[in-house]
Amino acid sequence: MLKSFDEKYPIAKNKQFYTQMFSWVVTVGKLFKKVLEESFMSADDSKATVRLFKIGKDSFVMAHELLQSMKNKNMDVSEFEEEVLQMSNLATFNFREVAQKVKIGDMRNIEFIRLNSKVSTTAIPIPAPDGTYCVPATDALYDLISDMIVAKKVLQRIDRDTFEHIQQFFKSMEHIFPVNGGDFFISLDDVEVIKAKWEKTYEDHLKSSAPVKHIRKVRKGGFTEDDLDKELDYLNLYNSFPEMKREVEWAYKIVTKDRTSALKLEDMHSAVFQCQLTILLMKLPNLFKFLHSQKMCMKWAPYLGCVLCETSTRPTLKKLLNKPSTTKEEIKELMEMTTVSAVPQPPKEDDVIVEEKDQDVSSDVLPKKKRSRKTKKSEEPHRSTSESSSSPESEMPESSKESQSCPKCSRASHFADVANEKLRVSKVECKHLKKELANAELEVEVQKQKGMDKDERIRYLEELLKSKNDIIERQNMDLLVKQDTIMNLEMEVESNYNINQENSIIIKNRGKSLAEKDNRIRYLEAQQASKVRIMEPIRSDEETEKVRDVLFKLLEIQGTLRSGNPVGKCRELAQRICMKAHNKEIEDTTRIEAIKFCEKAKIYIQAVNTQLEMIRGSRLVNSEEIPELPEFPALSKGFLKTYKDIFKSEAPKICQSLLKAPAVKPGELADTDCLICIEEMESEEGTIKCECCKRRYHTECAQEWFKTKRTCPACSSALLDDSEFPTLGQRW
Repeated sequence: MLKSFDEKYPIAKNKQFYTQMFSWVVTVGKLFKKVLEESFMSADDSKATVRLFKIGKDSFVMAHELLQSMKNKNMDVSEFEEEVLQMSNLATFNFREVAQKVKIGDMRNIEFIRLNSKVSTTAIPIPAPDGTYCVPATDALYDLISDMIVAKKVLQRIDRDTFEHIQQFFKSMEHIFPVNGGDFFISLDDVEVIKAKWEKTYEDHLKSSAPVKHIRKVRKGGFTEDDLDKELDYLNLYNSFPEMKREVEWAYKIVTKDRTSALKLEDMHSAVFQCQLTILLMKLPNLFKFLHSQKMCMKWAPYLGCVLCETSTRPTLKKLLNKPSTTKEEIKELMEMTTVSAVPQPPKEDDVIVEEKDQDVSSDVLPKKKRSRKTKKSEEPHRSTSESSSSPESEMPESSKESQSCPKCSRASHFADVANEKLRVSKVECKHLKKELANAELEVEVQKQKGMDKDERIRYLEELLKSKNDIIERQNMDLLVKQDTIMNLEMEVESNYNINQENSIIIKNRGKSLAEKDNRIRYLEAQQASKVRIMEPIRSDEETEKVRDVLFKLLEIQGTLRSGNPVGKCRELAQRICMKAHNKEIEDTTRIEAIKFCEKAKIYIQAVNTQLEMIRGSRLVNSEEIPELPEFPALSKGFLKTYKDIFKSEAPKICQSLLKAPAVKPGELADTDCLICIEEMESEEGTIKCECCKRRYHTECAQEWFKTKRTCPACSSALLDDSEFPTLGQRW
């Protein structure tokens, strides 16, 4: 191929041309490679591929395609298979429903291929799950409305009475475009039915042989809002739809939004189409509801806010949906509002072009100076007089006419050549701009896709973290159970150790008693042999009774310790508090107090056992020689309060009989119960004392008692409340 090019266009003479050509070829090759890598990446055969359609922020998949793809990869579809089989062939699930129905493990093995849905003037068929083809429902509807407005120009032909045929047509199509939404896709068979029904309606009721006006050319500087208003009036759209005048301002704002260059003819076409589309949606509220259900309500008419979405502050359809049809008086008022004068029948298109060419050529010949409005106005009547005077010249010979028209034809042809060249340049510029726009959109789409991949990765990591947290929580629960088991086993080992110690002590004591008996036997035998009577010292009866009382008391204490098991109970209470507290400080304090209690209890038990051995080992021991037992330990008020706050009940008493009763102060009675409420008084705080009988009562109980009597409930002596009657000389 290069040889053939070299023969016709030698490389040596056209180096710059070939350099540019090769650079363009390399650039296009790189772009194709980039598109192939990003858009047509080879899918992983081990994963199920499902198309993910996007409309704005919403994403959805075809239900039957998802089911079939997962079945092909032997995934579990039992949870939603029956539901999908009962749905239509083109039914869809949104991505949230897919995440709820499909398991997390299966979601990792599904590759979603993203396809962005855009407003398209042509419905492009896409493969359906059953092997046929389908199109997006909104694309089919947009294609139908474009044919209605642009191709057949129905709104320019009909009047308000004929519009009911369009309403009846769309009402008959509500099974394909339902109000409550329906499927996002429709089959090609339904598209053919829609087209056939529309063609029949157009041929029977809407077709007319009357000529229809076309949109006129736009001047070089663009057009204004007033020009758009005049163009709609020129197209006879105000005759049947005078309310379209309200839409001019917003349609013009949409066209001029973010525009830096002058408006062109295609912008005028877009604005006129937007006005007609808005009026059509106003007249067909059910059609607008269908667009809302398809998530396209804000894309077709951006300035016409959606009442159902409630996201726009601009004019909405809220009033228009509930507004009755306009009366004839309102139509007359709207017609009077229009300031555009009636435009006469336009001349033929060729004449208009020739006149414009003449004006442009004449403007080029004249010096480039701005003419005042007065000169322009003076020229207009002059033209009219010249045209009127030229009318009787039709009787002149044809040769003279031809001689006058030849210069005009040459100027017109020159103008046409210049206009065609400008049109060609503008098309080239438009083509380059479209390419740049496509590249920019491709980059934006790539960034969006990367962002979505990151969002899915974050969601997957969050789910994984949640599952790991659940596993850790279960392991912590198992660890707590094992710690409880270990604690119980330690307590059991400790109790067994104590029992063994006690048994060993008993064995030692019995061994000693046996040795004493043996010694006694030998002593008696020796005494009998020598026949010498030896008098042993004997304790007095009173001293013996004291020692016996101490012995019985020690045995009673020993029995209480065995049955009460203070060490085991204290550890059990501490274990309960540690398992329920969930507070590091409380757990540490509880463990420390439990250790102290157990140590003191062991010291107390050892002292009891030592005194028992002392009494049993010697008969000559006196009561004064027996040391006093240490004070039996008691749980602190903080420990008991913590237990009560956690378990909502009082802590069990540990060997309550071994605790020493608090000493009674002088001038106080030993009773601890309030005679009014018959409840125990834990301390003297919050109590009131009778000076006569020395009894105490709760302050709150006494205040209730004072409402009826001012005497002591026990001795009936006078009793006053210190808060009501303070003692003399007391400072507050």
